Amino acid sequence: MKAVTIKEMQGMDASAIHDYGIPSIVLMEHAAMALCDYFLKNIKKEKHILILCGPGNNGGDGFALARLLVQVGFSYVKIYCNVEYKDMSNDEYTNARIAENYHIPRIITADLKEIKHMLESADIVVDALFGTGLTRNITGFYDQLILQLNVLEKYVISIDMPSGIHGDTAQIMGVAVQASKTLTFESYKIGQIIYPGSAYCGEVIPLSIQMPKEIVEQVKGITILDDKIAKEMLPKRRSHSNKGSYGKALLIGGSKQMHGAITMCAKAALQSGIGTLTLFVPDCISFLLSLKLEESMIIEASSENGFFSMNAVDELKRILPQFDLIIIGNGMGRNDVSRALVKTVLESDCACIVDGDALYEIGKMPNMLQRTSPTILTPHIKEMSYLSGRTVNDIIKKPFETIEAFLQTYPSLTLVLKDEHTMIVNKDVGYVNLSGNNALAKGGSGDVLCGIIAGLYGQSKCAISSACCGVYIHAISADFLLHREDANSILPNDLILQLSKIFKKIRQKTV
Repeated sequence: MKAVTIKEMQGMDASAIHDYGIPSIVLMEHAAMALCDYFLKNIKKEKHILILCGPGNNGGDGFALARLLVQVGFSYVKIYCNVEYKDMSNDEYTNARIAENYHIPRIITADLKEIKHMLESADIVVDALFGTGLTRNITGFYDQLILQLNVLEKYVISIDMPSGIHGDTAQIMGVAVQASKTLTFESYKIGQIIYPGSAYCGEVIPLSIQMPKEIVEQVKGITILDDKIAKEMLPKRRSHSNKGSYGKALLIGGSKQMHGAITMCAKAALQSGIGTLTLFVPDCISFLLSLKLEESMIIEASSENGFFSMNAVDELKRILPQFDLIIIGNGMGRNDVSRALVKTVLESDCACIVDGDALYEIGKMPNMLQRTSPTILTPHIKEMSYLSGRTVNDIIKKPFETIEAFLQTYPSLTLVLKDEHTMIVNKDVGYVNLSGNNALAKGGSGDVLCGIIAGLYGQSKCAISSACCGVYIHAISADFLLHREDANSILPNDLILQLSKIFKKIRQKTV
């Protein structure tokens, strides 16, 4: 499954119509049939259903749905639409006239008091006002209608896109419907997976409208991670292998104040299959870590005031060539020494994963990212602002634009932009993760993710697959825990303890 832009979705429709000869009204009928099938499986037939139809093909979907619901036995279906026939699209007009011939009640009032009563009497409101085609702000009557609907907090099912959300930018076009569920067609839309649009969609459920398979496969879009993709990307353990087959990693980080970060990263890397793991840490915490991490080797680096001292830089240079993967940043602190350590790693030919405090230091010397060796960056939005020079608000509003500009400057990188829906992108392909939950919104969760990616990279030596698989495994570990625990109480270490079960589940998954 992919998430597509408005232009890409319009191109899919156009190809179906012009290249395959499928009339647009047939596509609308397929959409209505898919919607009706969802209602049959999930909504009781005695529920009072009110369908709000606007001026366009989204409204046409609503009229067609009303007719099919009545035909399969839904007893209480009403349509609200105050659009004159002359202002409708051709396909909406056709379905509106058919619905009229079926004698489905249609309300056309513009009186807000009557509309409030109409909305209050409905069990389920279907939003078929504007969909994905909206290009300008909603004002006037429809602004008041949507505000009234939101105030009443009804159970709302939006068709294709909550009305008022821009399909590409996810921005609110003046006002937007707060949906309980969004039934979208064939592909996710970009506006459904980024903020603030994602907050208005409720659960997004893609429905097939029988679009020709070749059209769906050819559209670029951004791929949604799922069990099938994770299984394909998960490294295979070979019978004829040894610890050297699965990566020799050096993990650089830690400080007296933040020894937990590197501990969680190390545990996650070990649980994710790294061959050997060596920790390069300030000598003031080496004994503590040796008690917590029996499976790791430890190299003591010179320290000062609980952090690495400048002598650690030369100590690192001497050992760096021994390793094929470097992970740097977890709990190391922000100072001149940290910057020098990061610079040393980036100047080497080693593959590396850069996380935490190291991302802050890179922001002060971004040219160091002009390297050819595999490099994975794992910033959250604030850390991305250090790297890109853009504000947090700008990144939130324009994440794809931010990523595209960043990768044009640094084309050899693999970027993991962490957010509610994490994006994993390199110059050639893009993925997005829709799994996970707010139990991951805790300090240490990112360190665990970094460790998982490191463990997978050590085995696969592929930046994009290890990043994608790591993000997905991390997220579904939280989903797995949420079935039996409260999100408040799920800790990063709990995720690590679930990894073996999740890896086994993915490997054995029949997809």
